[in-house]
Amino acid sequence: MFPRREAAKRRHDDVAANAIKILMNSFYGVLGTSACRFFNPALANAITGMGKYLLLWSKGWFEAAGYSVLYGDTDSLFVSSAHGDPQAAARRGGELAEALNGELTRHIEARWRVQSRLELEFEKLYLKLFLPRARHSTRGASKRYAGLVYGAACETVEFVGMEVVRRDWTQLAKRVQRELYQRLFSDRPVDAYLSEIVARVRRGELDDELVYHKNLRKSTGDYTATTPPHVAAARKSTQPLGRSIRYVVTTAGAEPLDNLRHPLDREHYVVKQIKPVAEPVLETLGLDFDKVIGDTRQFDLNWS
Repeated sequence: MFPRREAAKRRHDDVAANAIKILMNSFYGVLGTSACRFFNPALANAITGMGKYLLLWSKGWFEAAGYSVLYGDTDSLFVSSAHGDPQAAARRGGELAEALNGELTRHIEARWRVQSRLELEFEKLYLKLFLPRARHSTRGASKRYAGLVYGAACETVEFVGMEVVRRDWTQLAKRVQRELYQRLFSDRPVDAYLSEIVARVRRGELDDELVYHKNLRKSTGDYTATTPPHVAAARKSTQPLGRSIRYVVTTAGAEPLDNLRHPLDREHYVVKQIKPVAEPVLETLGLDFDKVIGDTRQFDLNWS
């Protein structure tokens, strides 16, 4: 499949090239699955082990050249360009990729005496990059970041692994997160925006954005050890159940849209949807969520 992908790339068929890439990568999963005829844990471990080796080798190459490596994961490195001019940084990115490929080819030939089939690419330039910390930890979060992409028709914020690209978060959380990072990257204030959003939620003006979507992985009767909110909502539904459950959180817990019996618990959405997506940005700016939205009653009580 490798030559077929190369042919697709030569004719600029990005869809076919990406589809073939996904099929090629899926063979790793086949090698690591005991139920498959091609199961071979030694090969699966060799793939991940070599990937880690090459990633760390490339990191060392950049650092030896005087560059700061900000983040790396699986098959990518994020390197600070040290350029104030985006055009110069983009040109330098291509030059570094070419130089790194040449050095990597020589390294592979010298160490393993085989011809390198690897090609590292300069993929994109972020004008600004946000790498959040893992929750309740000082280390960086894996596979989670937001960046302002250079060269787009308009200034586009790209999200990876964050709530805005996950199906199990509400439209409210996604909208708030998208707007907060747009404001952060464009040096616009976030406190007044957040305060107004929370006020609108509490007034009931954004109720249509408070719906959760969650898939049932098995029959509702098979959930015995715990009862997740979407399962509780599914059990209250008056309609035939599909795979996807749409529900909201009320003062009596999760309820399906087809059988709402209680008022919405809007404070749940302030605490569980707005606050988690806002806090990484607020911490960066030295702001406190409760103070920003005007909820300082507990703070005042502790100091009175």
